[in-house]
Amino acid sequence: MNTILKTIILCPVFLLLFLSCTKDDATSLSVTEQDISMKIGQSDTLNVTINFTGEQSKVQVTVTVSDNTIASATILPTQTETNQGSSSFSRSVVIKAISIGTTSVVIHAGSKKITCPTTITQTSLLLNQSIVMNYGLAVETSDNNVFIMDLFPETYKVDLSSESISGTGQFIHFESFFPASVSSMTAGTYPDNIYGDVNTFLPGGTTVENGQSNLYGTYIVTIENNQVTNTLIKSGQYTVSFRGTTIYIEGDLTTETDEIVHFIYSGPVSVIDKTEKPEVVNPQFTKGEFFYAGDFYNMGVSSTFFAYLETQNVDLNSDTLDGEVLIVQFDTEAYCTNNIPAGTYKVLTPSEFDGYSVRPFSIVPGNFYFYQNKQYIAGSWYYNQTSRKRLISGTVVIDNDGMKYTFYDRIGSQVTGSFSGTLDFRSNVSSLKGQVKSTPSKGTGITGFSSFVKQQTKTFGPIHEKKFRFIGAK
Repeated sequence: MNTILKTIILCPVFLLLFLSCTKDDATSLSVTEQDISMKIGQSDTLNVTINFTGEQSKVQVTVTVSDNTIASATILPTQTETNQGSSSFSRSVVIKAISIGTTSVVIHAGSKKITCPTTITQTSLLLNQSIVMNYGLAVETSDNNVFIMDLFPETYKVDLSSESISGTGQFIHFESFFPASVSSMTAGTYPDNIYGDVNTFLPGGTTVENGQSNLYGTYIVTIENNQVTNTLIKSGQYTVSFRGTTIYIEGDLTTETDEIVHFIYSGPVSVIDKTEKPEVVNPQFTKGEFFYAGDFYNMGVSSTFFAYLETQNVDLNSDTLDGEVLIVQFDTEAYCTNNIPAGTYKVLTPSEFDGYSVRPFSIVPGNFYFYQNKQYIAGSWYYNQTSRKRLISGTVVIDNDGMKYTFYDRIGSQVTGSFSGTLDFRSNVSSLKGQVKSTPSKGTGITGFSSFVKQQTKTFGPIHEKKFRFIGAK
């Protein structure tokens, strides 16, 4: 009886001693990926599962890298965990590829560790053929020349005469900005820039028009097995240098997947002139409309009027433009409410317009403005069925015989003529206040010419046409 009693008494004591001896430690580790291969610039996240005994909070998890010039590793912060009754927990480790080479990422948990061999490589493109085109002042929001530059490897056959290519592999499509006075490649360093600043390149992006996705800016094209894929470039820079007649272009570009691609071009570059040539336009307007907009700029300086001169078939309430339209934004004496006085009206210079010098007898040049984070067009413009011209200088003379006008756009094209017909007058201060009538985007199939509806314009990437025929590629 005493023996039985002693056993009953001692059993809880032994159990307590056993439990108190349980070690706070990891028993095993596992990762979602142990052999790691990455490209420079990219990151990878490993999910680490730790099996343990004892108290989880006492099982410390750390990570080290044998060569931190090749890769770095960081354990992500975790939220408060409630793993009651569980014998495992997890951690996320982010690995960042820094430079070419091999290293090891070692994850420690208590007395256990797991080693992940890590190899970092880089895509390096060697290019020796080019098609370069100067589109001039093709981007309306930039006063710099747009150069479309495609650099190809030797695996491509490039035909400059037909502007076509055939082959497989990767090539780079650049949209770069050079000074308006430049018509050839110049030495220098060209970083990415979304504003079209001089001596920069435009990062890649897409726009959707009529349900069709269009690329613009800078991107890498891959043609393999008759399939074409495009990878957008979001940042980077390249350098141009000359050694005799050979041009060297070298740079590092960061893709939309954060991979840093290195490229080197060595070879000739012949620039094909695609600039729009100045022309003289002499529209034959037969009708028009005339809108009073009051103190449009809320400055108490002048009254604003919008004159729309139209060819016979134009209907401003239509979604398509059939003919030609000239839009002129006049500013007159503040007391004028239903007429534009006789006199000579001059287009404001850039500095005058930037200072809102909307004095009487002035004309607001074609311009862009932002409204609720969207860009719109305003001021004075000329349109036909296939293009538009931003009018930046010129004069209008109004006398008893009507209106005589001469305007110029950025490339020196002239829009000139006279109008002596009757303009339908409309006083529409409430709907025009702070707004400018919608105008269509440059290109064929102009749409969106509905009255008093603002329409977003394309800031960049106006050159959406296919540059080349991809022979043998779908």
